[in-house]
Amino acid sequence: MEEVSGMARNRESSFSVDLDRIEEGIAVILAPGGFQWHLPESYLPQGVTEGMTMNVTLEINEGATQARLERIRNLRSSLENR
Repeated sequence: MEEVSGMARNRESSFSVDLDRIEEGIAVILAPGGFQWHLPESYLPQGVTEGMTMNVTLEINEGATQARLERIRNLRSSLENR
């Protein structure tokens, strides 16, 4: 657990969202704080329908982060060595 601005935070965060509607293949999801997310319907779990509540879990993907940082380093190096 890490403390940020006096608030304890885990390495993983979970919360609930509601599927408001699906319009032309785009899911409109109501997230905490009054935020709306617009995601392709294909991202939704099988069987979810309008009005259902879903759980969302956010976690750090260390491997993907390191791979992205390495790609950026390589690109920066190739640009500097032109």
